[in-house]
Amino acid sequence: MEPILRLFKSMLEPTSVIIILIALLLLNSWIFRKIKATPSDGNITRRAIAFFLVLFGLVVFILSLPIDKSTKGQILSFLGILISAGIALSSTTLLGNLIAGFMNNSMNRYRNGDLISIGEFMGRVTKKGAFHTEIQLEDSNFMTIPHLFIATNPLKLTRKTNTVISTSVSLGYDISRIRIEEALKEAALETGLTDPYVYITELGDYSVVYKIHGFLEDSGKFFSTSSLLNAKVMDFLHEADIEIVSPSFRNQRSVEEKIFIPEQHKEKPAPEPESSPEELIFDEAIKSEEIEKKKDLLKDLDSKKDQMAEKLKVTKDKNEKEKIKSSITRIDELKAKIVENIEAQNKEDKE
Repeated sequence: MEPILRLFKSMLEPTSVIIILIALLLLNSWIFRKIKATPSDGNITRRAIAFFLVLFGLVVFILSLPIDKSTKGQILSFLGILISAGIALSSTTLLGNLIAGFMNNSMNRYRNGDLISIGEFMGRVTKKGAFHTEIQLEDSNFMTIPHLFIATNPLKLTRKTNTVISTSVSLGYDISRIRIEEALKEAALETGLTDPYVYITELGDYSVVYKIHGFLEDSGKFFSTSSLLNAKVMDFLHEADIEIVSPSFRNQRSVEEKIFIPEQHKEKPAPEPESSPEELIFDEAIKSEEIEKKKDLLKDLDSKKDQMAEKLKVTKDKNEKEKIKSSITRIDELKAKIVENIEAQNKEDKE
């Protein structure tokens, strides 16, 4: 009976360590479940805390085992070697991406829904994970880009409003620069751009390169507007009897009198589409952006609530206090609805 009691007493401390570790892991999970407004960011932090809790608990568990110190030292040394080897093997990939992810997220370089361009890739952000960022490309497919690649390459973030759309065209020296610039500006205005301006970017041996720019109010229509600008540039140059063809082509014509401008046809105006192509292409990115906006609204509501709470402390008039309390209650109700909406949208995305 005594050996059993001694064994029970010797295992009491290691068992307690395991129970405390499980309780801490459950507490960690419960706390982050309560942080409903930031589920994606919370998952990354929750997993990181859980990892360090398990690692710390494992060390304490080994130290509490009823074995001699030399054996404990050997086990801890072996554990240290395993951890060191893991870090060394993954330092260029796993650990590097993790550190780069923390750096990118702390700098807040971009958010869900933003249109970014990095390297040869361009698309809207749908998800920021611990090791990579997911973007939705122009063809509506998804691509994951490692954080290490993002941290070591220039990243272009397109502005939400008043972003510049541009396109270039090469024309001959025999055409008046004034005529060309007027036609290009008219094309930009017809596209829906504002404050158009023209740069002459190159004076070549046979042609001049003109670049027309204009401001787009909503960058959500970046790709369709860029395509429309190219179409309008062709239309307005042709309407102005300006050929869009290399001057060197003139020497190779089989018919010298032929002018390479298509005939103008009066077409019926196309019906306005119910939705822009971007709404169909970037469906997931738009959903992510909507969630980010709701999170921003929650922060604004928290700030207003704090201000009202401070005001409530110094207010002495009973009627004014009741009004402030009523306003705080309405803010809480609105926050609850927003959080519920975010949870429902996240659940729908997972399904």
